[in-house]
Amino acid sequence: MSYGFLATNNNSEVLVSSETRNLHFLQKRTSPSSVTYTTNLFGGMRHWVYNFTNVSIPPVPFFSTPTPDYYAVTRVANTGGSNWTIEVIRSGTSSTVPEVYLFADPRAGTATDAYGMIVYRDDGTASFDSRKKPLAVTGGQAVSHPTNPKSSYSSSGLNARYCRSVETGDGQGGTELDISNFNPDQYNSYSLSNQPSKPIFSYLSLAQAERELTVTETEVECDGISDDYLGCIGFERTYYFTSTYFAFYRGGISWNSGTLKAGWIITEKGCNWTYDKYNDFLGIGTGGDSGTGGNWPYSNETINTANNTAIIANGARYD
Repeated sequence: MSYGFLATNNNSEVLVSSETRNLHFLQKRTSPSSVTYTTNLFGGMRHWVYNFTNVSIPPVPFFSTPTPDYYAVTRVANTGGSNWTIEVIRSGTSSTVPEVYLFADPRAGTATDAYGMIVYRDDGTASFDSRKKPLAVTGGQAVSHPTNPKSSYSSSGLNARYCRSVETGDGQGGTELDISNFNPDQYNSYSLSNQPSKPIFSYLSLAQAERELTVTETEVECDGISDDYLGCIGFERTYYFTSTYFAFYRGGISWNSGTLKAGWIITEKGCNWTYDKYNDFLGIGTGGDSGTGGNWPYSNETINTANNTAIIANGARYD
């Protein structure tokens, strides 16, 4: 640039510039406005929504990590005017909730101090204002997620009939069980030193994965004489049962004593079942019956595992 203001650090990285807008603290929420989903099954899932008002500029959320579980922001949405919702997900069963800090460029905030330094852009609006609690980044890391959320998958214990291993609401008498077949256990680990005692993170979940397990069962009924060589001499019914269980994952990060992990959070699970019945008499087909229910899963797939940025700041500065 031919004129303006530029401040850099020892690595020639830009700290303040009249050409780019810095983030400044706006608001903080210590608890969610609503809980959209919660369960202690499948390793535990929590989906929260945090509502913010009087935010005139698109914000950037940061969140605390009060437990060693995996966290991520999955949605930043304008709900009309200056109202915004931030959706946060977390693995695990803890009742402790994260705090969410909202930042935006200085056009959105109100000065808390009477004196300070303001850097203006060429259009006359502020790109930096020291009176509005500018964001001070303490660290960052490009993270990637393992291709497979779980080291190995087994269909052991899953019921082939009508998805009866999970609650389906199809009238087949299913009860929801704590299936661990899909619980994620894979992550990539990063060591980060000299971070604050209360770090907060900006991380938007991009990585996604789906895994599924299919179990089958066949049952034969014979009204007549059953012979090992001739088969059924009389009326015979053959039943084929198939249930395909699946889990959908989103990428998340966890923090524990200087170690940042990029792992997986189950955000949705379900099952699809099919049932086929074939009738015959003395080897002659006499019709049948079939049915299906539940939700079809996506095909086994992993996407968006390339490097994603996690930015760290000191939450204590903005409490």
